[in-house]
Amino acid sequence: MEFEAPPPPESAAELLPKEADSFGEGLWNVLTEAVKLADPAFAEAAKCCLRAFAAVLLTALVRQFAPEGASGAAELAGVAAVAAVLLEPSASMIELGVRSVRELRDYGKLLLGVLASALAARGGVNRSAALYVGTAFFDGILGGAVTAVFLPMLWLYVALSIAHCAVGDAMLERLKTLLSWAMGWALKLTLYLFTGYMTVTGVVSGTADAAAGKAARIAISGAVPVVGGILSDAADTVLLSAAALGSGAGIWGILTVLAVFCAPAIRIGSQYLMLRLTAAVGESLGKMRCAALIGDLAGALGLLMALVSTQAVLLLISAVCFLRGVGA
Repeated sequence: MEFEAPPPPESAAELLPKEADSFGEGLWNVLTEAVKLADPAFAEAAKCCLRAFAAVLLTALVRQFAPEGASGAAELAGVAAVAAVLLEPSASMIELGVRSVRELRDYGKLLLGVLASALAARGGVNRSAALYVGTAFFDGILGGAVTAVFLPMLWLYVALSIAHCAVGDAMLERLKTLLSWAMGWALKLTLYLFTGYMTVTGVVSGTADAAAGKAARIAISGAVPVVGGILSDAADTVLLSAAALGSGAGIWGILTVLAVFCAPAIRIGSQYLMLRLTAAVGESLGKMRCAALIGDLAGALGLLMALVSTQAVLLLISAVCFLRGVGA
């Protein structure tokens, strides 16, 4: 019996090849199409960051030449200007990230249902049930937590960052740091428990080609904020199984997950990198709270990137584990 991958979401369709003879060929097509999105994404991020840097530069000039005692007002005005410039694009990126997590979750339910049926049809009923229960459980936890927990926490982090930079209160800074740590810890714990479950069920094992595995681990660890180190540990498993993929539901399902992930990842990642660069240049002009706010907003996008990456990798690992049982 032939099983077909679910149709891709509209947002991913333009990145997917019309046909591919192998996983490598399909992956190359997805990545080359995704790279084309980088130029407009960085251009959009650069415009916002240039306006924010102009606000920082103006604040530095005012502080330099303003009468004594007026520097506090200049700092507050600088923070307000940076917040006015960056809040809208940051909100747009947060909305994009949340929408991407939901798309990944919804597509994952369809894909894993197909792969579970394929595995059960080949005699792996018990293994299929164990895999599907585990993946559905962790996917449900993460998917439900996005709206109920992570999104409010992310906006609270942004609000605390603005408040701290506006008034310079140490308590607000500690609360902001605690919140960031809690979100990162929750994502890491989800990944640890998920990979632990997969290991116990006996589906996550083996190592990929050493050179390719090392390259993937380095790339992922450096590219993804907060949880990059953990996600990179999954590179061996994904590479090992992806190399053996043929055509059919498996290859198209995994390529679709990557296509859904790539477009928002490039947009959020470009904004994150440009904000980090702008914050670093702004801080070189002197210790100013408006420059620190740019760094804090970059931190919020880093947490968002970690959230989207976690959802994508949970789905990829789940699909790969099914495929190792199906052999498709």
